[in-house]
Amino acid sequence: MAFRIWEIGLHIQQHDVLAVAIVRDASGWLLQRWWRMPLAHQVVVDGLIREPEQLTAVLLPWSRELPHRHHIHLSFPANRTLQKKLPRPAMTLREPEQTAWLSGAMARELDMEPDALQFDYSEDTLSPAFNVTAAQSKEISALLTLMHPLKVQVTAITPDASALQRLIPYLPEHQQCLVWRDDAQWLWATRSAWGRKSTGEIDDIDALAAALSLCPADIALCDAGGFDPLNAVSVRQPPIPTDSHNFAVALGLAMGGVY
Repeated sequence: MAFRIWEIGLHIQQHDVLAVAIVRDASGWLLQRWWRMPLAHQVVVDGLIREPEQLTAVLLPWSRELPHRHHIHLSFPANRTLQKKLPRPAMTLREPEQTAWLSGAMARELDMEPDALQFDYSEDTLSPAFNVTAAQSKEISALLTLMHPLKVQVTAITPDASALQRLIPYLPEHQQCLVWRDDAQWLWATRSAWGRKSTGEIDDIDALAAALSLCPADIALCDAGGFDPLNAVSVRQPPIPTDSHNFAVALGLAMGGVY
Protein backbone atom coordinates (compact mmCIF):
# COMPACT_ATOMS: atom_id res chain seq x y z
CA MET A 1 0.00 0.00 0.00
CA ALA A 2 2.76 2.45 0.91
CA PHE A 3 4.22 2.26 -2.60
CA ARG A 4 1.02 2.96 -4.50
CA ILE A 5 0.51 6.39 -6.00
CA TRP A 6 -1.94 8.54 -4.09
CA GLU A 7 -4.49 10.12 -6.43
CA ILE A 8 -5.51 13.36 -4.70
CA GLY A 9 -8.44 15.58 -5.59
CA LEU A 10 -8.01 19.17 -4.42
CA HIS A 11 -11.23 21.20 -4.50
CA ILE A 12 -10.69 24.93 -3.87
CA GLN A 13 -13.92 26.56 -2.70
CA GLN A 14 -14.96 29.94 -1.39
CA HIS A 15 -14.81 29.07 2.31
CA ASP A 16 -12.42 26.13 2.47
CA VAL A 17 -10.30 23.67 0.51
CA LEU A 18 -11.29 20.01 0.54
CA ALA A 19 -8.93 17.20 -0.45
CA VAL A 20 -9.31 13.42 -0.79
CA ALA A 21 -6.54 10.86 -1.35
CA ILE A 22 -7.37 7.47 -2.85
CA VAL A 23 -5.44 4.58 -4.40
CA ARG A 24 -6.58 1.93 -6.85
CA ASP A 25 -6.22 -1.83 -6.61
CA ALA A 26 -8.04 -4.86 -7.97
CA SER A 27 -10.99 -4.33 -5.62
CA GLY A 28 -11.52 -0.70 -6.64
CA TRP A 29 -10.79 2.62 -4.98
CA LEU A 30 -9.39 2.73 -1.44
CA LEU A 31 -9.72 5.85 0.70
CA GLN A 32 -6.40 6.90 2.26
CA ARG A 33 -6.87 10.39 3.73
CA TRP A 34 -9.11 13.42 3.61
CA TRP A 35 -8.53 17.02 4.61
CA ARG A 36 -10.61 20.15 5.21
CA MET A 37 -8.66 23.43 5.25
CA PRO A 38 -10.70 26.53 6.17
CA LEU A 39 -10.04 29.77 4.29
CA ALA A 40 -10.30 33.31 5.60
CA HIS A 41 -12.97 35.62 4.20
CA GLN A 42 -12.25 37.03 0.73
CA VAL A 43 -9.35 34.68 -0.09
CA VAL A 44 -11.50 33.17 -2.86
CA VAL A 45 -14.48 35.10 -4.21
CA ASP A 46 -16.80 33.73 -6.91
CA GLY A 47 -14.08 31.39 -8.19
CA LEU A 48 -11.38 34.05 -8.31
CA ILE A 49 -8.38 33.73 -6.00
CA ARG A 50 -8.07 37.22 -4.51
CA GLU A 51 -5.34 36.44 -1.96
CA PRO A 52 -2.99 33.84 -3.49
CA GLU A 53 -0.36 34.22 -0.77
CA GLN A 54 -2.91 33.39 1.93
CA LEU A 55 -4.12 30.36 -0.02
CA THR A 56 -0.55 29.11 -0.43
CA ALA A 57 0.04 29.57 3.31
CA VAL A 58 -3.01 27.40 4.06
CA LEU A 59 -1.92 24.66 1.63
CA LEU A 60 1.76 24.55 2.59
CA PRO A 61 1.42 22.49 5.82
CA TRP A 62 -0.91 20.10 3.98
CA SER A 63 1.54 19.61 1.12
CA ARG A 64 4.23 18.52 3.58
CA GLU A 65 2.06 15.59 4.69
CA LEU A 66 1.89 14.06 1.23
CA PRO A 67 3.94 11.02 0.21
CA HIS A 68 6.47 11.46 -2.56
CA ARG A 69 4.40 9.31 -4.94
CA HIS A 70 1.25 11.31 -5.59
CA HIS A 71 -0.78 12.97 -8.34
CA ILE A 72 -2.74 16.16 -7.68
CA HIS A 73 -6.00 16.59 -9.60
CA LEU A 74 -6.82 20.26 -9.16
CA SER A 75 -10.22 21.92 -9.48
CA PHE A 76 -10.93 24.88 -11.72
CA PRO A 77 -14.18 26.82 -11.17
CA ALA A 78 -16.85 25.98 -13.73
CA ASN A 79 -18.02 29.60 -13.75
CA ARG A 80 -14.59 30.63 -15.11
CA THR A 81 -14.99 28.35 -18.13
CA LEU A 82 -16.96 28.66 -21.36
CA GLN A 83 -18.59 25.73 -23.15
CA LYS A 84 -19.37 25.82 -26.86
CA LYS A 85 -20.63 23.32 -29.42
CA LEU A 86 -18.75 23.74 -32.70
CA PRO A 87 -19.82 21.90 -35.88
CA ARG A 88 -17.25 19.56 -37.34
CA PRO A 89 -15.32 20.94 -40.32
CA ALA A 90 -16.37 19.73 -43.77
CA MET A 91 -13.03 18.03 -44.37
CA THR A 92 -11.43 15.28 -42.30
CA LEU A 93 -8.47 16.57 -40.30
CA ARG A 94 -5.66 14.79 -38.52
CA GLU A 95 -5.51 15.35 -34.77
CA PRO A 96 -2.91 18.19 -34.78
CA GLU A 97 -4.79 19.98 -37.56
CA GLN A 98 -8.09 19.39 -35.77
CA THR A 99 -6.71 20.84 -32.55
CA ALA A 100 -5.39 23.90 -34.39
CA TRP A 101 -8.73 24.37 -36.17
CA LEU A 102 -10.68 24.17 -32.90
CA SER A 103 -8.27 26.57 -31.22
CA GLY A 104 -8.74 29.10 -33.98
CA ALA A 105 -12.52 28.66 -34.12
CA MET A 106 -12.87 29.08 -30.35
CA ALA A 107 -10.62 32.14 -30.37
CA ARG A 108 -12.73 33.73 -33.12
CA GLU A 109 -15.92 33.00 -31.17
CA LEU A 110 -14.48 34.82 -28.15
CA ASP A 111 -12.61 37.49 -30.10
CA MET A 112 -9.35 36.49 -28.42
CA GLU A 113 -5.92 35.33 -29.51
CA PRO A 114 -5.57 31.51 -29.60
CA ASP A 115 -2.65 31.69 -27.15
CA ALA A 116 -4.91 33.39 -24.62
CA LEU A 117 -7.00 30.20 -24.28
CA GLN A 118 -6.58 26.73 -22.87
CA PHE A 119 -9.19 24.32 -24.13
CA ASP A 120 -10.31 20.71 -24.21
CA TYR A 121 -12.84 19.03 -26.47
CA SER A 122 -14.76 15.83 -27.07
CA GLU A 123 -16.92 14.57 -29.92
CA ASP A 124 -20.62 15.10 -29.45
CA THR A 125 -22.41 11.76 -29.38
CA LEU A 126 -25.70 13.08 -30.79
CA SER A 127 -24.57 15.38 -33.61
CA PRO A 128 -21.59 16.00 -35.94
CA ALA A 129 -20.00 18.51 -33.59
CA PHE A 130 -17.36 19.02 -30.93
CA ASN A 131 -18.10 20.01 -27.34
CA VAL A 132 -15.38 22.49 -26.46
CA THR A 133 -14.52 23.86 -23.02
CA ALA A 134 -12.19 26.84 -22.75
CA ALA A 135 -10.56 28.88 -20.00
CA GLN A 136 -8.22 31.83 -20.05
CA SER A 137 -4.57 30.78 -20.15
CA LYS A 138 -3.62 33.45 -17.63
CA GLU A 139 -6.00 31.98 -15.03
CA ILE A 140 -4.65 28.45 -15.55
CA SER A 141 -1.08 29.80 -15.29
CA ALA A 142 -1.93 31.70 -12.10
CA LEU A 143 -3.27 28.50 -10.54
CA LEU A 144 -0.12 26.57 -11.45
CA THR A 145 2.06 29.42 -10.16
CA LEU A 146 0.21 29.27 -6.85
CA MET A 147 0.92 25.54 -6.58
CA HIS A 148 4.62 25.84 -7.42
CA PRO A 149 5.88 26.68 -3.87
CA LEU A 150 4.08 23.58 -2.57
CA LYS A 151 6.32 21.31 -4.67
CA VAL A 152 3.42 18.99 -5.48
CA GLN A 153 2.88 17.02 -8.67
CA VAL A 154 -0.10 18.52 -10.50
CA THR A 155 -1.37 15.95 -13.00
CA ALA A 156 -4.64 17.54 -14.12
CA ILE A 157 -6.72 20.70 -13.87
CA THR A 158 -10.40 19.90 -14.19
CA PRO A 159 -13.59 22.03 -14.07
CA ASP A 160 -15.16 21.27 -10.72
CA ALA A 161 -18.63 20.47 -12.08
CA SER A 162 -17.27 18.01 -14.66
CA ALA A 163 -15.55 16.01 -11.89
CA LEU A 164 -19.01 14.92 -10.74
CA GLN A 165 -19.32 12.87 -13.95
CA ARG A 166 -16.93 10.29 -12.44
CA LEU A 167 -19.57 9.49 -9.82
CA ILE A 168 -22.51 9.05 -12.22
CA PRO A 169 -22.00 5.24 -12.52
CA TYR A 170 -22.62 4.94 -8.76
CA LEU A 171 -26.06 6.59 -8.84
CA PRO A 172 -29.25 4.54 -8.48
CA GLU A 173 -30.47 3.33 -11.87
CA HIS A 174 -33.44 5.73 -12.02
CA GLN A 175 -31.25 8.82 -11.55
CA GLN A 176 -29.17 10.44 -14.28
CA CYS A 177 -27.93 13.73 -12.84
CA LEU A 178 -25.69 14.38 -9.82
CA VAL A 179 -25.78 17.73 -8.03
CA TRP A 180 -23.53 19.29 -5.40
CA ARG A 181 -24.13 22.70 -3.88
CA ASP A 182 -22.78 25.27 -1.48
CA ASP A 183 -24.25 28.61 -0.46
CA ALA A 184 -23.28 30.26 -3.77
CA GLN A 185 -23.81 27.68 -6.51
CA TRP A 186 -25.21 24.41 -7.78
CA LEU A 187 -22.75 22.17 -9.64
CA TRP A 188 -24.42 19.50 -11.77
CA ALA A 189 -23.38 16.73 -14.14
CA THR A 190 -24.91 14.06 -16.34
CA ARG A 191 -23.04 11.49 -18.43
CA SER A 192 -22.87 13.89 -21.38
CA ALA A 193 -22.93 17.39 -19.89
CA TRP A 194 -22.07 19.45 -16.83
CA GLY A 195 -22.47 22.98 -15.60
CA ARG A 196 -23.04 25.47 -12.84
CA LYS A 197 -26.02 27.54 -11.70
CA SER A 198 -26.00 30.36 -9.18
CA THR A 199 -28.12 29.95 -6.05
CA GLY A 200 -29.25 33.48 -6.78
CA GLU A 201 -31.06 32.29 -9.91
CA ILE A 202 -32.03 28.78 -8.76
CA ASP A 203 -33.82 28.48 -5.42
CA ASP A 204 -34.30 24.75 -5.00
CA ILE A 205 -33.91 21.34 -6.61
CA ASP A 206 -37.28 21.65 -8.42
CA ALA A 207 -36.15 24.88 -10.08
CA LEU A 208 -32.84 23.29 -11.02
CA ALA A 209 -34.62 20.28 -12.53
CA ALA A 210 -36.81 22.60 -14.61
CA ALA A 211 -33.76 24.55 -15.81
CA LEU A 212 -32.10 21.30 -16.89
CA SER A 213 -35.30 19.90 -18.48
CA LEU A 214 -35.30 17.00 -15.99
CA CYS A 215 -37.73 15.62 -13.44
CA PRO A 216 -36.70 16.17 -9.79
CA ALA A 217 -36.69 12.38 -9.36
CA ASP A 218 -33.93 12.17 -12.01
CA ILE A 219 -31.55 14.15 -9.79
CA ALA A 220 -29.37 12.84 -6.98
CA LEU A 221 -28.29 15.54 -4.53
CA CYS A 222 -25.11 15.28 -2.50
CA ASP A 223 -26.36 16.22 0.94
CA ALA A 224 -26.69 14.70 4.39
CA GLY A 225 -29.71 12.62 3.45
CA GLY A 226 -28.90 12.08 -0.21
CA PHE A 227 -26.17 10.58 -2.36
CA ASP A 228 -22.97 9.64 -0.53
CA PRO A 229 -19.94 9.95 -2.85
CA LEU A 230 -18.09 7.41 -0.74
CA ASN A 231 -20.31 4.80 -2.41
CA ALA A 232 -17.59 4.87 -5.08
CA VAL A 233 -14.95 3.75 -2.57
CA SER A 234 -14.48 0.03 -1.89
CA VAL A 235 -12.38 0.36 1.27
CA ARG A 236 -12.70 3.31 3.63
CA GLN A 237 -9.77 3.77 5.94
CA PRO A 238 -10.96 5.52 9.12
CA PRO A 239 -11.55 8.13 10.26
CA ILE A 240 -14.37 8.79 7.82
CA PRO A 241 -15.70 12.36 7.38
CA THR A 242 -19.15 12.73 8.91
CA ASP A 243 -20.09 15.13 6.10
CA SER A 244 -18.77 12.99 3.26
CA HIS A 245 -21.29 14.51 0.81
CA ASN A 246 -19.25 17.72 0.86
CA PHE A 247 -16.27 15.84 -0.60
CA ALA A 248 -18.03 14.77 -3.82
CA VAL A 249 -16.09 17.09 -6.14
CA ALA A 250 -12.76 16.33 -4.48
CA LEU A 251 -13.39 12.58 -4.83
CA GLY A 252 -14.49 12.94 -8.45
CA LEU A 253 -11.30 14.88 -9.19
CA ALA A 254 -9.16 12.18 -7.59
CA MET A 255 -10.84 9.48 -9.68
CA GLY A 256 -9.53 11.07 -12.87
CA GLY A 257 -10.27 13.37 -15.74
CA VAL A 258 -7.98 15.85 -17.48
CA TYR A 259 -8.72 19.39 -18.62
